Parts: sequence; structure tokens; C-alpha cells
Amino acid sequence: MKKIILSTALLVSIVAAASTAPYEVNEKVLKAFNTTFAKAQDVIWNEYENIYQANFRQDDIQIRAQYDREGSLIQTIRYYGERQLMPNIVSKLKKKYSGKEIFGVTETSSDDGVAFMVTLKDEKNWYVVKADIYGNLEQTEKFKRADN
Repeated sequence: MKKIILSTALLVSIVAAASTAPYEVNEKVLKAFNTTFAKAQDVIWNEYENIYQANFRQDDIQIRAQYDREGSLIQTIRYYGERQLMPNIVSKLKKKYSGKEIFGVTETSSDDGVAFMVTLKDEKNWYVVKADIYGNLEQTEKFKRADN
């Protein structure tokens, strides 16, 4: 019975959140967004302290794009798999982390540059590796898998 009540409460919360009115995004931001991301799908806008953030999909990649009030793109965060990762990075990962599978990639792009956080896994562990556009790799974390 508790599971049914919890499930119902969760469903009601999700429906309520989905039915709230969208944020009013100013014209400068919308114009900049539509110019840059013409093929964006399922766009959801959020407003944070002086920042508009669009969460959306484009070409099977989940993206967050952050804009200032003047319509300047501040940062993008893209989430994808091995197939979309730069070949030079894939090659170096496969060589250095032989036998490990690329599970997912978080790519961050801003005026400071582009960085990739790549999550790999094997039978026992998860690995988080930071990469740059040149394929320089640095392992930042290693965790024992709890799903085995």
C-alpha cells in the first residue's frame, strides 16, 4: 500500500511540475538560441540568477545552454556517448584504458575552452577521466561498482 501511495504522489508531482507555465525568456535570448540551435527539440527553459538555461535535445544529444540577459551564450553542457566523442580522444582512451567501456561523456564548453569528463567502466570499477581537445587524459576518480 505504501508503494502505491508513494507512486501516486510521485506521479502527481511530476504532472504538476510539467504543467507549470514556462518561464518568460526575453527576445534577445530566444533569438540567439534559435539561431544557434535551430534543430532543438523538447526545449525547457529555466531562469537562475541573471542566467537563462535551456535544456533540450538535438541530434540525440542532451544539451544545457546558458545565456545571459543580453543573449550571449555563456556555456553549453552536452551529454552523449562514445559515438559522438572526438576520435582522437576515443583512441587515446581505448589505448590507456584497454578493456574498459566508455559509458558516457559530459562536454563543457565556455570562453575558458572545452573539457570532457568521460565515465568508463569495467567489471569492478567506474572511472572518471578528464580530457581536453588534444586528447590529454587525467583520471580524476575511481569507484567500486555497487551494481554487481
